[in-house]
Amino acid sequence: MELTTKGRYAVMAMADLASHAASRASSAAALSIEAAAVEVAADSPSAVPLSQIAERQRLSLAYLEQLFVPLRRAGLVESARGRTGGYRLARTAAEISIADIMEAVEEDTQFTRCSGEDPRCSRDTPCITHGLWQQLSDVTSSFFQNVTLADVIAGTPFRAPATVAAKSVPSHRIYFDYNATSPLRSAARAAMIAAMDVAGNPSSVHAEGRAARAIIEAARAKVAALVGAKPSEVVFTSGATEANTWVMAQPWSTIFVAGVEHDSVLAATAASAAEVVPLSTGRDGVIRFDAMISRVASGLPLGRALLTVQTANNETGVLQPIADIAGLAREHGVLLHTDAVQAAGRVPIDFAHLGLDLLSLSAHKLGGPKGIGALIIRDHLDLAPLLRGGGQERRRRAGTENLVAIAGFGAAAEAARLELAAMPRIAALRDRLEALLRETTPDAIIIGAESPRLANTSSIVVPGRSAETLVIKLDLAGIAISAGAACSSGKVGASHVLEAMGLGPELAKGAVRISLGFGTTDNDLAAFAATWKTIVSHPALAA
Repeated sequence: MELTTKGRYAVMAMADLASHAASRASSAAALSIEAAAVEVAADSPSAVPLSQIAERQRLSLAYLEQLFVPLRRAGLVESARGRTGGYRLARTAAEISIADIMEAVEEDTQFTRCSGEDPRCSRDTPCITHGLWQQLSDVTSSFFQNVTLADVIAGTPFRAPATVAAKSVPSHRIYFDYNATSPLRSAARAAMIAAMDVAGNPSSVHAEGRAARAIIEAARAKVAALVGAKPSEVVFTSGATEANTWVMAQPWSTIFVAGVEHDSVLAATAASAAEVVPLSTGRDGVIRFDAMISRVASGLPLGRALLTVQTANNETGVLQPIADIAGLAREHGVLLHTDAVQAAGRVPIDFAHLGLDLLSLSAHKLGGPKGIGALIIRDHLDLAPLLRGGGQERRRRAGTENLVAIAGFGAAAEAARLELAAMPRIAALRDRLEALLRETTPDAIIIGAESPRLANTSSIVVPGRSAETLVIKLDLAGIAISAGAACSSGKVGASHVLEAMGLGPELAKGAVRISLGFGTTDNDLAAFAATWKTIVSHPALAA
């Protein structure tokens, strides 16, 4: 790889512009206030004619004029009118990296020859030296990202490439992975700290025990209110995986389940003794119940039957029509369980009004602590305990309750319920983000875009691009997203959800999930869109 004059001249001209703007600003600061005001009014001190840059740097003026068109289009410079006209920096010199300039003028800093279909070197058949040149390309790219115009004009010693990777992550990271886990809410943290000072066992009858019990029951009421259930129907568990496993471990004769369900449901269903009847989905992610209706119509005995359906999918955000499904289940005498982990706190849920039988929740998806969840069990529906021993949770789940985590769960549930009215803001952010990404990558596919979805979730595939590489590069740039779900010990592979939707293995391997939350800002969106443009337009991303 050899840098062309395009890249070298662009950096040279921008450094001259930054240096001249800095010196002019210093001179203006030395003037009296009145004099400085006159000079600014007459001719902005940061505006520099291209003819002066061409003369100082001995460059072609015509060539510079061509280079400054894409620099202006990229938002790095802006034109200034006046007696002489010229250009000024659109941002401070410390905010413009050399990588920004290279990208604006489309300078390629890659050492690899890999392309999507090149038989000599591609993602599927990399050449023997591909790894070497790819790492060098990454170091070069990171080096340019870490050197700013301010560094250049100040003569700052440039960091060695070996140290660039450690410096490439900004101090303020952007977190777009709320579906994996949401940051702990301040209200939950405060409730947990307060609960740590309560010494009693919730099962003890003395004052300390009663104080601990009061915390649990207050949290139970808050969790119940979040999903429109009775406090007596809430059973605390270690999380939604335990809740789902508990439901599937019951002595069902038949379980109806679709392939888009969470792994904890699918694995527990596969381990059950029940006859499992698979349900299909369309490419829209909405479950089809033909198999269930056909089975009922056939007259074959169902026995004690269960239908399990996610309220909202964790990868695509697609919402299932739970009200209609509940009616269908009641009509055919089938009990209904819904995994509402992703939906709780993001869409209104009314357990009683919908006539649900079982519902799983997880605290950390809505800003509570990890390791605590709940199973909502309709009153008078008996489940065989999964954990046996003491009489906790009305003898439905043995073991001393996790007081601190339950307190945090209750506080997070209350905050999430009160913030439901803010979901339109999150939906607007998601829609704006998807529009920005489509401008950069018009061939991007938004999974489930035509279906009702959670306001915060986007599942995106860029054909021919590697989800794993994209996640890693964004992480190095200070942005957290996921490749599919993040609940399988960090694995990155083909999404079983997208495969169940019939999207094919190539698309299923290339999907990334962006999930927003209560802490997402407009500035986060702008920074993400800019970074996405830089990374996704990079030819080596498919490698």
